[in-house]
Formats: sequence, structure tokens, C-alpha cells
Amino acid sequence: MSDADPRPWKFESFYHTIINARDADETIAFYERLGFEVLDDRRDADWPDDQGAFFGLTPNIKGRGALMRLPSDPNGPMLDIIEWQVPLVEFPAPDPMVVPRVLAFRVTNVKRAFRELSALGVKFTKPAPNEMLDVGIVASAALEDPNGNLIEIIELEPGLRHSKIGKVYKES
Repeated sequence: MSDADPRPWKFESFYHTIINARDADETIAFYERLGFEVLDDRRDADWPDDQGAFFGLTPNIKGRGALMRLPSDPNGPMLDIIEWQVPLVEFPAPDPMVVPRVLAFRVTNVKRAFRELSALGVKFTKPAPNEMLDVGIVASAALEDPNGNLIEIIELEPGLRHSKIGKVYKES
């Protein structure tokens, strides 16, 4: 079999990340509360035979979930929420000495998001957002999704692509 396509290969963009869910319905509702929308509901989908081999797992995997996106970024990366039924996923108890999986999202008006999400029952790791104006972070906060993943929301000064932590906090 030959590859007749003459184009060189390259990474184009970030596509999606899989969020392992204890409960797909609860996790989808949580991310909808954060502003995501369901792009493709896969809670009743049948997975193809031998799909597990693709992931290096048992051949006949089963799961339910949804592909989600931010309406403000329709071509941006997606969340692939999966409640694995075969094989099962282990969700260890939170351990303050082990860093959890972290997803970070740029947010407009983090302080307002903090107030409104708190009012909806979303639990944050600290009682107020952080400010680090010297590095261009207007505000940031962290919350935990229903599966133990940490969600960082961050607002940067206008015009910044990323914070200036690497420039401001250098070892001497």
C-alpha cells in the first residue's frame, strides 16, 4: 500500500481531550453549566468491535458520553466526555500530594464567573479568585469537575497570549 498524497505531515490544531466520567449525565450537565454545548450526543452509541485496540485496551470497549464544545469557539478543541463501561476506569480519592489532571480555559470576567458559578453550587479550591497583575493575570480560579479533574479559569490582560510568569519570575 503506497501513500500517494504528496503533502508533508504536520500537526494542525488541538482537536479534543477525553474526560473520563464517573457518570456521563452528571459530567455533561456540569460542563453545560460552565457554558459548553453538546455537539454530538453519544450516550446511546454502539462502539465498533475492536475499537479498544486503538487505545491499547481490551478489544471490545464500551462507553457512553458526548462530544462538547464552546459556542464561542466552534472550531476550537472539544471535550470528549466518556463514561467507560468496559473497561472500567479507576477514580482514586483526591490526594493533596498528587497533581490531578488540569484543564485550563481563558474566560472573560473571571470574577463574575466565580460569583455566578459559586451561586450555582460549583465548588472552587479557594474562597476568591487570584490576581497576579505583575505577570498579566487579571484573575484566575480553580474548580473541580465531578470526576476530580481540576479546571483552571484564567483572564489575561488584553493583548496577552499567555502570562509573563517566565519573564517576571526567573531564577537568579
